[in-house]
Amino acid sequence: MTAHDCDRTQARLSSLLDDELSEDERQSLLADVQACSRCQQAFNALQTTVGQLSRLRQPAPPTFLSDIQSQIRTRSRGRFFGRKRKLLFGRVPFEWISLVMIVTMLVYYIVTMQSSPTEVTPAP
Repeated sequence: MTAHDCDRTQARLSSLLDDELSEDERQSLLADVQACSRCQQAFNALQTTVGQLSRLRQPAPPTFLSDIQSQIRTRSRGRFFGRKRKLLFGRVPFEWISLVMIVTMLVYYIVTMQSSPTEVTPAP
């Protein structure tokens, strides 16, 4: 088996463990793995890793989220998860600021056009 075939086979090993392959693809991939010691080692290592990770399932403590948020707040000096200012709808979204700027520019343009001369007379 060439290195290119090994890379392609090893890229599909996760799909094999997750039962995402059709029966024909599964049989073909298993044959490739059994034919190559490098692919077989990678498959065994992946099975071992997944098995060990599956034993780590423990519920998070009830204060997990608040502890993480307080650490982020402390380290970022309140830039994230800070107190929300009570403005129009909480924080002022970028869209509102953009809308105000567009309306302001439109009003300025209309006022400027109204005050400019409309008739141009040629110079003698």
